[in-house]
Amino acid sequence: MSESKFETVSSLVDSYQANDELFDEIVKDSQLSDTWDRYHLIGDVMRDEVPDAINIDLSLNIAQAIADEPTVLAPVSRVSITEAVKAKVVQFAKPFGQLAIAASAAGLMVIGVQQNVAENESFSPNQVVQTNPFGGIAEPVSLNYQQTNKVSQKQAFVEQQRRFQALLQDHQQQIKFTVPAALDAESATEAEDTPK
Repeated sequence: MSESKFETVSSLVDSYQANDELFDEIVKDSQLSDTWDRYHLIGDVMRDEVPDAINIDLSLNIAQAIADEPTVLAPVSRVSITEAVKAKVVQFAKPFGQLAIAASAAGLMVIGVQQNVAENESFSPNQVVQTNPFGGIAEPVSLNYQQTNKVSQKQAFVEQQRRFQALLQDHQQQIKFTVPAALDAESATEAEDTPK
C-alpha cells in the first residue's frame, strides 16, 4: 500500500477532507480499516478523550470459546477375556512377588553379616578420638569406650552361635509337637464324618 493512502487516511481522520471513494476503500480493505482504527485511537489519546477505566468483560468471550471447543470422548476399551484374566492374575500375584523379593533380600543380608563376622576375627569398633593431654597419658573421649581383645570377640561369636542353635532346636521341637496334634485333630474330624 502506498504512503499517500496512509496520508489520505490520516487527513480524513483529522477531518481535513472528505472523500466518499476513500471511505468505500477503507470499508473493503482490512489493512486500511486497521489503520483507520489506530489513527482514531492515537487522536483520542492525544486529545485526552479516552475513558479513565476501560471495562473489558472477557468472561463471555471465554465462555463462548470454551463452548465452541470440540468435545473429545474417550474410546471404549475392548479387552478380551484372556487379557482381563491375565491382568487379574498379575494383580493378585504382585504382592507375593514383592514379599519374595523382600525375603530374599533379608536372607542375603543375614548370610552376608554372618560371613562378614566369621571372616573378620578382629572386629574393630568405630574409631575413637584420642587426646594427648599435657600429662602424657592418652585417654579416649567416649566414656563408654571399652578395649576389646580377640578372646572376648571369639567368646561373643561362640555365644551368638550357641543362642542360634538353641533357637533352632526349640523351633524343631515346636514343629514336632504341633504336627502330631494337627494329625490327631484331622483324624478325629475324619472319624466323625464317616457314616456308622
